[in-house]
Amino acid sequence: MRALITVLTSLSVATLLAVDNPQGFREVLESVSTRAAHLWNDKELRIDGLQALSRAEVEKLLPLNRSVPWWHLNATEIQAKLSQMSWVQEAKVESCPDSWGSRWGCFVVRIKERQPMFLATFEGNPWVIDREGSFLVPQPELESRQFAGKLISVKGLAATANSPDLVRAQLSAAAVVCNTIEKEVAKPIRELEFLGQGDFAVSFEGLPFPVVFAGGRDAKIPLAEQGVRCAALLKQLKTRFSDVAKIDLAFDRVGVVQFRPTPASEKVSAAG
Repeated sequence: MRALITVLTSLSVATLLAVDNPQGFREVLESVSTRAAHLWNDKELRIDGLQALSRAEVEKLLPLNRSVPWWHLNATEIQAKLSQMSWVQEAKVESCPDSWGSRWGCFVVRIKERQPMFLATFEGNPWVIDREGSFLVPQPELESRQFAGKLISVKGLAATANSPDLVRAQLSAAAVVCNTIEKEVAKPIRELEFLGQGDFAVSFEGLPFPVVFAGGRDAKIPLAEQGVRCAALLKQLKTRFSDVAKIDLAFDRVGVVQFRPTPASEKVSAAG
């Protein structure tokens, strides 16, 4: 009853103001309408978690023309649309963590980006791929990102058109391989090539030769142990890196070091 009396009293005051001062009433009405429109539509957006993506790229997918109440009621829809971006692993839309009064039209868009790990060529086109095997962007687009020169080149993958599941399995295995070997050898990997039969060749940053590891179900020595053996060999050979052509660990208990031919051996070989 009290609320009804308040509403009726307000309407009476507004009516008297309109009759007594029409211009003032219009100004008050316009001011109230403008404030209501701002309250209904104006939004403050904070976008967190961007590294590879730019704010402009994210804003292209945001329904900026929608009202504040619509945003509050449809946060799930906004999140689903943002998650369709190849770089986005997860998106979340929340109200700003401020006081209640300033939170109404303020939203935080939290982006968790995928972490690119590999660079691989498919059907003649180089692609950036994350550690889960998801294709992110063609390599030329990477030039404007911060990951250029930091990715691991992967070779010897199956054709995606013929066996996409095999490619994903290979990439998943490559992520495990790289994490395990880098941990044991303490050197960043710059290239990994699948050789068949489960073996693969790894090129480390700063080393002028590849190292072959045994992989797959038939490998008799765990990958971590092979990494330990590799680290030990590198320590022994640290003064002769320029003489080494290849290290092959794809044997049961022996690591084979292949040296580059010396000028003398080349002459003997040529003479023979």
